[in-house]
Amino acid sequence: MQIDQFKDKIMSVEVGYLIVPSEKVMIVRNKWNLEQALNKLMESGWSSVPVLNEKDEVEGVISKTSILQHARLEKVPYYHDFQRKFVSEAVNRDIPTLSEDTLLRYGIELLVDWPYLPVINKERQFSGILTRRSVLDHLLKVFYEENGN
Repeated sequence: MQIDQFKDKIMSVEVGYLIVPSEKVMIVRNKWNLEQALNKLMESGWSSVPVLNEKDEVEGVISKTSILQHARLEKVPYYHDFQRKFVSEAVNRDIPTLSEDTLLRYGIELLVDWPYLPVINKERQFSGILTRRSVLDHLLKVFYEENGN
């Protein structure tokens, strides 16, 4: 197979085929308090997770770091005070999202700067995440199929 055909086969797939589906992704709700969110992050071991509203739309992501930075900036002195602050106050809204029909060639450029990207469906609801791992798995699969291994 020519290199251009190989490249096209890899990069022209829609990201919706490569995502970790929403039911397998840990999320946090924007109405939760920061204590709930931090506990969820600590229990799971994830450093950040998508934040969804009541309509399952992506609001952004929340991380342990963003929670602690928000607490520092807002002068929240004690952990029990996290119950009075909400995820919606500390969420990072600057994360890009992809639609399920976005071609991988566009999503892969964004993954250089993000460990994962939230993916939304036609109704703008969360459908899963595109991860660096899912992209690398796809690349390996195509490579091995083409090389007969």
